Amino acid sequence: MAAKSDLPATTSRYLRFGHPGAFSSAVSAMYRPVVFESAPRGRFSGTIGAYQVEDLLVTHVDATTHEFRHEGSGPAPDADPVKVFVPVEGVAVLRQREQEVALRPGTLGLVDTAQTYWIHGDHGFDCLILMLPRNALGLEPDAIAELAAARLGAGSLEGVVVPYLSGLARNLDVLAGASGRRVAHTTVELLSTLLHAELGPRLSVTGAQRADLRQRAHAYVREHLDDRTLSPSTIAAALHVSPRYVQSLFSETGTTVTGFVRAQRLDASRRDLADPLLAHIGIADVAARWGFADGPHFTRAFKQAFGMTPSQYRRAAGAVAAH
Repeated sequence: MAAKSDLPATTSRYLRFGHPGAFSSAVSAMYRPVVFESAPRGRFSGTIGAYQVEDLLVTHVDATTHEFRHEGSGPAPDADPVKVFVPVEGVAVLRQREQEVALRPGTLGLVDTAQTYWIHGDHGFDCLILMLPRNALGLEPDAIAELAAARLGAGSLEGVVVPYLSGLARNLDVLAGASGRRVAHTTVELLSTLLHAELGPRLSVTGAQRADLRQRAHAYVREHLDDRTLSPSTIAAALHVSPRYVQSLFSETGTTVTGFVRAQRLDASRRDLADPLLAHIGIADVAARWGFADGPHFTRAFKQAFGMTPSQYRRAAGAVAAH
């Protein structure tokens, strides 16, 4: 999961509201601007517990029945994140484009924040909401559009992932401390796996085959980041296809094999440098662990990607963790 912020901060907030206007303002500031479409005439109450772990925002929202509308800004794949809703109690109705789905506990749904959507909390609203960059899920804009406000039902896999997310809603504090980043990355991986499984039957046979090969290629890269011989040829041999075909799989997502491998190695190194449990491991050893043979090259590439040197990043991560 690539982070765009300069600091590897994990931040948390817990907010309580007695007025819909204040609640609406907080939601707009935390996610994207929204309009409060309706609220009960009686007393309003709401709470928001939130953790930001790198580019993943995890919130548990519990509020009186209400309806929000978000006006999309149009397609902007690199700027507009995806929001995933996992009801804990009550019913959440999502509408986007011409799709509408009623979500109940044990289900989940998503919306593309580049497009206008509505969400209505019926009989109260108690929901885990995750917001993250769409590229963290490994899905193209067309795939996100296919899944937005759709009835998802990936069978037994949904029966594993959704209870995990519901448990996370009740235990947000696990995102704090030394293990928080690992929990966040696990959450994103599980969610990505579920959505890919859901998307599979919706693709054409050819598209499904290529998407499956691409996912397998990405998985192979992540499992062999420490292998300095990792290349289009080694990936192709593992998948029993040609190196040219591997290159085409990556180019369809706007990248190259070399660029994807470098980004994954830098991201893995960044996570290790931010992990207080690995503070005793030297920077050169972290770089070597993820396939960087040359220390100065690693430092230059890391600074270009994250805006600071590896040592500066580790110090910044330590200062954040200390607070």
